[in-house]
Amino acid sequence: MYISMPRDWGDIVSSRDGISVSKEYSSYGIRDALKKGEKLFLIGADAIADFTGWLFVRDHLALFGSGTLVGPNNPSGPRFPNLRGMYVIPEIAGEEIKSGVVLRVPDIRLSTGADLEAFSCDALVSHGIDQAIAAAHGGARVIFLLNCRKPGGKENNDVSFLNGLIQGIEGGEE
Repeated sequence: MYISMPRDWGDIVSSRDGISVSKEYSSYGIRDALKKGEKLFLIGADAIADFTGWLFVRDHLALFGSGTLVGPNNPSGPRFPNLRGMYVIPEIAGEEIKSGVVLRVPDIRLSTGADLEAFSCDALVSHGIDQAIAAAHGGARVIFLLNCRKPGGKENNDVSFLNGLIQGIEGGEE
């Protein structure tokens, strides 16, 4: 499993057998991991939502800006990949985490609750979707986890449950 989390989430877990933790939060890091044979990615991102807590992404909308598949095709996958079903929602014993649809916006710091209502989505993100698409383009499965806060609200900095999540994923190997 390859883990890519925002730097400000801290050192959640260290690299060890079966787990690679990225120091580079980018699509390039994802593509390098694909070349090394990675097939399962855990990607994290900060998000705006109508609640504070965690959300697993089950689908996304990317209506703003260009994406990671624009331009010449990367040899990691087909020119026009089918991204349907690219997200995996793990079942972790003792944890009840919501799942939903996320919308990529240019900058979540400028987003309001109106964006959530206008696009009928569960959360807004600025980062992470391009990484998820790059992983799926290479044929990998993606667990995309969002750390949600309300518009104008405080960030949820308690990432302590992530070690349990990672151990649960390892044990079940989604």
